[in-house]
Amino acid sequence: MQRIVAGLLLGLGFVSSAFAAFAGVQGFSTIKVNWSDPSAAVTVVPTMSTYATLLLAVLLALLVFRVFRKRSLLVRAIAPLAAVGVAASFVVVTEQPIAGIVAQSAIRISSCSGSETYTATPSEAPPCFVNTCGSPVTVSYTFIDGQEPSFSGPTGPISGPIPITAETCTFAYECVDDGRLVSEAATQDAIVPSDGESYAMAYCSEQYFRPG
Repeated sequence: MQRIVAGLLLGLGFVSSAFAAFAGVQGFSTIKVNWSDPSAAVTVVPTMSTYATLLLAVLLALLVFRVFRKRSLLVRAIAPLAAVGVAASFVVVTEQPIAGIVAQSAIRISSCSGSETYTATPSEAPPCFVNTCGSPVTVSYTFIDGQEPSFSGPTGPISGPIPITAETCTFAYECVDDGRLVSEAATQDAIVPSDGESYAMAYCSEQYFRPG
C-alpha cells in the first residue's frame, strides 16, 4: 500500500510539474533546516572553592599513598590494564551512511550542530534527514522563500504567481528513500535519534496547485 501511495504522489508531482511548465510557473519552497544537540545547552560545570579543592587533593594523596604502600605490586600490575581500558572507552565508532536513491541527496549530518538550506518543488521532494553524529539532535525549520504556482489559460492568467511568506507557509513533511515514501518525519522542534535512518523534511504545502 505504501508503495502505491508513493507512486501516486510521485506521479502527481510529475504531472503537476509538466503542466506548470506548459501553462505557467512551478511552485517552490526554500527552507533552512537547523539542528543542535539538546544536551549541549544544559551542560552544568560543577565548581569548588579553593579550600575545598586543596582539602580534596590532600585526601586523595593520602589515599593513594596508603594504597601503594600496602598493595604496590597489585596496583602496578592493574594500572596499565586500567589505562588501556580508559583509552579504549574514548574510541569513536562511525557508521557508514545508508545507501539509497532519493529525490534529492540526503542531508547526512556528522556534526551534531549545523544548518543547511534546500529547495523543494512539486517534482522534487525535500531531501531526507539522516543523523549519524552520535547523539540525538533537535531539528527546527526557518522559512526562506517560496511561491505558489501560476497557471495561464487561452484568455490569460488564471492564477498567480503568489509569493509564499513565513506567515502563509504551512509545513508538510516528505522525502523519498530508495523509491519509498518515508513515513517518519523530522517535524518542527522534534528530537531525531542518531540511528542512520531517513526522516522526511519540511516544505510549504502551498507550493502545490490548489483548485479554487
